[in-house]
Amino acid sequence: MNGAIGVRRGRHWPTTALKLCISRSSGVVGALLCCVVLLSSVSAGAVEISAADIDALSEARDIYHANCAMCHGYDGIPILPGAPNFAKGERLDKPEAELLRSIAEGRATMPPWAKELNQREQLAVLTYIRMIGGDGLFQDYCESCHSSSMPALSEAIPKGREKLSHYAGPWEFCHDSEVEHVVPREDIISLIRFLREIPKPMLKGQITGEKE
Repeated sequence: MNGAIGVRRGRHWPTTALKLCISRSSGVVGALLCCVVLLSSVSAGAVEISAADIDALSEARDIYHANCAMCHGYDGIPILPGAPNFAKGERLDKPEAELLRSIAEGRATMPPWAKELNQREQLAVLTYIRMIGGDGLFQDYCESCHSSSMPALSEAIPKGREKLSHYAGPWEFCHDSEVEHVVPREDIISLIRFLREIPKPMLKGQITGEKE
């Protein structure tokens, strides 16, 4: 991964977002204005993302980058012809058991990974693949300020997918920041869904019966 400022995983930071972060004022005050989160602590019922959750996300991302990205692309856009486009959700509507079997046993030109990845790692990387679009958006829009923490979500934001898709705001991602006014609405919704997936046990490779 490229750690240079403005570039991440082959992506370029949106110029507007970069200008917002550096033009409001100079020095520490400008950084604070850009990054102050609306909620200083996460209230009951809101999404709470722990350090362990962030570590699990990082580990799952590393597994994907080390074992999958050479064919499927770091951002889910395939490099190998015929590979599904994870950025568009291709094949991800299949049952979880079928997708895990494809990882373990291989499929078509894809080799089996059962010997390289244990069952926990297979589930974690599948969960990350489902989140890969949101992770890319987070790195584009948010990570310059939230490199070691996650934004807190307002409890006013609906929980269900259908209600969220019809919600018009306010989003209140970052207090005193114009970021949410320049990020497309569909990207904000994807970011919210991404943040809500991070604390779930499956990203840590823990099997649950939870379904959204």
